[in-house]
Amino acid sequence: MLEHDLLATSWTWAGDESLGERVRAVGAAGFAGLSLSLDDLHEVRATTGFAELRRMLDGAGIVWVQLGPLDRWWTCTSRSDDEDADRGVVLEAAATLSAWQVVARADTSLPGASPTTMAGDWVVLADQAESVGAQLVLEPEPWSNLPTIERASRFVAAAGHPNGGLLVDAMHALRGGSTLASLRAGVAPATLAAVELSDGLLHTPSGMTLSEESRVARHLPGAGAWDLPGFVRTIRELGFDEPWGVEVRTPAYRAMPIGGALRTAAAATRAVLDAADAFGAPAAPAMPSTPGPRSAVDFEPPHPARRWDADTGTPA
Repeated sequence: MLEHDLLATSWTWAGDESLGERVRAVGAAGFAGLSLSLDDLHEVRATTGFAELRRMLDGAGIVWVQLGPLDRWWTCTSRSDDEDADRGVVLEAAATLSAWQVVARADTSLPGASPTTMAGDWVVLADQAESVGAQLVLEPEPWSNLPTIERASRFVAAAGHPNGGLLVDAMHALRGGSTLASLRAGVAPATLAAVELSDGLLHTPSGMTLSEESRVARHLPGAGAWDLPGFVRTIRELGFDEPWGVEVRTPAYRAMPIGGALRTAAAATRAVLDAADAFGAPAAPAMPSTPGPRSAVDFEPPHPARRWDADTGTPA
C-alpha cells in the first residue's frame, strides 16, 4: 500500500506528560505533523521558547506544523484584548516554527456575524499569515455562522485571497448535513487546504449537542459508522493529498498511555487510507479450484494384487 503523511491534531496528542515527551511520542508513532493549540503555544512562549520547540519538532521528524484555532479574528464588539494577543502569539510562533498553516474558526456566537461582514478581516488575516510563511485555513462547524462545508468554501472563494483555504473536518462535514455527492459538487477544489479524519456513530448520542459530540465522541477512523474510505476518495477527487489530519477524542482513548494511543490512532487511520487506496484495484486472483499435484514424498506407487493365506492372514 501507499505511504501517507499523518498529522496529529492537538486533541489526538493531548496529555498530562510534558510537551517534549508528547512531541517525541507523536514522532515515534509515525506522524509527520502535528497541530499546536493556543494553550500549548502560550506555555512554550512563557517557558522554553519557540526556537527550542522547533528543535524538538526536528528531532521527532515533524515537518507539518499547524497552529490554532483563532477565535474572533473579525471586527466585533465582543473581541477581547486576549484574542488579539492570541493572534500575535500564533503569528510569532508561525514565523519561528516555519508553520504550514494557521487555523481560524467561524463565528460560533449567537446570533453570529454575517459572513459577508467578515470577508475584509479574513483578507487581512490571510495577509498576516502569508507574511510569516503560513497558509490561513478556515474551520467551519455545524453550530457556527458557516454551518456547512459548502457554504464555507463559497466564503473562502468569494474572499478571493490566494493564501486563504478551507479545512474539511469529517465530523463537521457529515454532522453539518453534507454528503459525499454534495462535497464533490459544492467544494471548490482551489479552496481545499486541510482535512481531518475521525469516525462517529450513525446518530449523535441522545442528550448530546453537536458541539459536545465533537469534543468527546470522535472515534478512531474505521471504528464508527461512516464511510471514511469513500470520504477520502471524494477529497482526493477534489485534488487534496497529504497530510491527513487525525482527530480522535473519546474517554477510552484519553485513558490510554499516550504512546499506545498515538500508535493506535495512526494504525487505524492508515487502515482507512489503505482501504481507500484499494478501491477499484483489480481483484485478487481466485484461489485454484482443482486439486494440487501430490509431492514425491506423498506418492505411493500402486502395489500388484497380492494373494493372502486364509489361515494365517499373511501374504502368500
